[in-house]
Amino acid sequence: MASTVKTLAVMPKSFKLCLTMAGAVSAGSYTAGVIDYLMETLSLWQEKKEENKKLGIDHPDYDHSIPMHDVEIDVLSGASAGGITGTLTLLSLLNKKHKATNRQNPEGEDNLFYKCWVKMADDQQSKTLEKLLNTDDLDKKKLPESLLNSIAIEKIADEALRVNKDVQYPDFISKDLDLILTTTNLRGLNFKVDFSGSHSNNSANIITNHGGFFRYKVKNDKHLRGVPNDEDSLYYVLDLNENQDIHYLRDATLSTAAFPIGLKSREIEISKKYIERFPNYLFGRKKGIEPLILDNEESYKFNSIDGGLINNEPYGIGIKVLNEKNENLQKNDNYAVVMVDPFPNQDNDLSLFNPQRDILSVAKSMFRALRNQVMFNQDGILEALSLSDRTKFLVAPSRKSKINGMNMIEENHLASSPMSGFAGFMNKNLREHDFALGRKNCQDFLRYHFSVKEKNVEKRLDIKITKEAMDRFSYFVPPGNISGERFFPIIPDMKVKSAYDNQVYSDLYGEDAALGYPEYPKMDISDFEKKYKRILKKRIRSLVRSILGSWILTFGFRFFYQKKTYNSVMEIIKSSLEEANLLKK
Repeated sequence: MASTVKTLAVMPKSFKLCLTMAGAVSAGSYTAGVIDYLMETLSLWQEKKEENKKLGIDHPDYDHSIPMHDVEIDVLSGASAGGITGTLTLLSLLNKKHKATNRQNPEGEDNLFYKCWVKMADDQQSKTLEKLLNTDDLDKKKLPESLLNSIAIEKIADEALRVNKDVQYPDFISKDLDLILTTTNLRGLNFKVDFSGSHSNNSANIITNHGGFFRYKVKNDKHLRGVPNDEDSLYYVLDLNENQDIHYLRDATLSTAAFPIGLKSREIEISKKYIERFPNYLFGRKKGIEPLILDNEESYKFNSIDGGLINNEPYGIGIKVLNEKNENLQKNDNYAVVMVDPFPNQDNDLSLFNPQRDILSVAKSMFRALRNQVMFNQDGILEALSLSDRTKFLVAPSRKSKINGMNMIEENHLASSPMSGFAGFMNKNLREHDFALGRKNCQDFLRYHFSVKEKNVEKRLDIKITKEAMDRFSYFVPPGNISGERFFPIIPDMKVKSAYDNQVYSDLYGEDAALGYPEYPKMDISDFEKKYKRILKKRIRSLVRSILGSWILTFGFRFFYQKKTYNSVMEIIKSSLEEANLLKK
């Protein structure tokens, strides 16, 4: 009797993505726009692939121009405003009701990115800035918790973070998906380092770590809710059907975005198991290093502020986790980290040496040095720096205008950038512009930047690309020069008819097929002052009253200094908006 030999089909390897979202205050609207377009593109491509799979490759209607490789979002990492967008990305990816904000959905219905970052807390009663300046969070008997009223931010979080009883995983989402949010721990976590080998307290040194992160997965058929039993696992598995877990995620998201002094800090409580396992993750070992927690503490509590203070661009920890989860990542070269950063650090001025040694010059240089060193020491940066060619990608704001038929880069890109990124809170139009610019920049990024070299396509995407797909989506560098180097996009945009000569399917997708640069907004400072003068003065006065704790001193401030303080604030606002070319002439 002849024996039958069965061969197992080798499953193609998915191309793994780590999406990192940097801090940006109100310019998080830009990051939201980028991720919104990315998700829309992945969804459209998935629909086309599913149609092909149903038809079969031999069917006459099978579309051979559709690339059939797989891309999976495996890690999300974010800090501050990027942490908020990271959480919104997690929730949106797993929500089957999510819809992109495009020509068919201009008001962003069922879209958390648009709702939280563009509409923010605007409603029929008041605008977001009015809520941020409201004084109902202040008590004259207590010191203020923040310069701005954080209740508005909490309401946005409460409306966005809701129970999801029907979690859905599209094919482009890993069931092992991680969400990582950075935090700055004001309490600090103390570690006892043994120098004797005998655990003697007299031979121990204490080191303190103020940086940290929250790491979450989502409950599914691979992961059970809670802290895993495996002692090497440093994450919490969320059940999006449980209010308590939604509350955990809410607190972590608000804490990573608690801009120092501007927005209030958050009290965080985490499992003792998490702290006990932290040395192994942080130092690569447990022996000789012991976290110090009070004996009567059943859990670890600390005050948390903006994660961006210590790690504003957490690509290092993102790729570290990606490597940890995928054993042959470096060998297969089937991965990329994409960082969306509204304000990328480009401090490369080699002439910054200041020979002056007076105390003010030294103090200024000291704080700059401390900030840069903290960013250099971020967790996982060595893994990130060891990545191979075309595995690190940056999406940053770029706005162009046509001058004499040529696309010229504008001096100002983001409307939310003035006042260190707080300007977006002033007006929805500023956030709307940045959201639209994010979508536009992402469209260009996916079509003409996020790609692999033609010679590396089969190895990195684990598939042979058909001639039809290559002709449709590939492009050359320099553009239009067939003698140049050829590239193929990692995530093909279905709105493209021919990337080589910029042809798109306008008949199917309308204006979304080739997004233009949004019109740069303008503000009338007189109208702004009329609306907010009284509210702003009241906020300043109430803050002073809470700080001084005396009605006599408060009266003195109101009589002698309130006008000067208000005028100083308005001067900062005016000059910042003017410098960004946002003021109406």
